[in-house]
Amino acid sequence: METIKFSKDEKDAIVSTIKSGGLVAIMTDTVYGLAADSSQDELYEKLQKAKGRPADKPFPLMVSSYQQIEDIAVIGERERRLIHAFMPGACTFIFKIKEGVFPFLSKQSTIGIRMADDQWVLDLIEGIGSPIWLPSANLSGLETALNSDMVIDQLDGKIEGVVLGKASGRQSSSVFDLSGESIVCLREGPLSLEEVLKEESR
Repeated sequence: METIKFSKDEKDAIVSTIKSGGLVAIMTDTVYGLAADSSQDELYEKLQKAKGRPADKPFPLMVSSYQQIEDIAVIGERERRLIHAFMPGACTFIFKIKEGVFPFLSKQSTIGIRMADDQWVLDLIEGIGSPIWLPSANLSGLETALNSDMVIDQLDGKIEGVVLGKASGRQSSSVFDLSGESIVCLREGPLSLEEVLKEESR
């Protein structure tokens, strides 16, 4: 497979490639992510194979609006307050997943969701018309890509496209599990647990 090298200005072509089932590495406000259209269930497994990722390690979802989060996740007053306080931003929140959403993930009761603080990414998702699966654009277990050269080194010939450039951030998003009574930090990043707990207790 030839991996197409896109410029950031070729948004229509990038959207078309993703909507037609292609995997495209894109820059975000944190690191490079590997985008797949979430409206096509079979692409989840394709993404796993491209990354060499274990089946028991779930992928995060990138959304472009608060409504998309409400459509997918079980949201209470606490969750809604935290979403509006920290999204868009460099954090991934894990929620209980609504019944009937992504039925192929039947063994999974939760889902990680993020909204990038990057208008280009938000516009791209709007163009696709549905949220995107967006794990980091690297082979499982290898270095997280911060620019397109790092993506190409690991994934050239394994994915349909890569957008040339570099990510505006230097580290992956913070990950917080909101699915239980207490908030749990699963990965430290730009947003601290202290900041989240402070907002929770307001």
